[in-house]
Amino acid sequence: MTPELLDTFLDLVDTRSFHRSAERLGLTQSTVSARVQALEATLGTRLFQRSRSGTQLTTEGLKF
Repeated sequence: MTPELLDTFLDLVDTRSFHRSAERLGLTQSTVSARVQALEATLGTRLFQRSRSGTQLTTEGLKF
């Protein structure tokens, strides 16, 4: 787990939008998505529920 993955997680918790997090972090949306997927793979659980209306934390995401 790297600081970049944690920073991305925390920003996404704040914005609840992959697009806005990408803009704020100066990254592409696909990079934000890849970082979240890497973090989820490391932890072995889904952290976010993704939908067209936005992103919400799962129960596991709230615990993390």
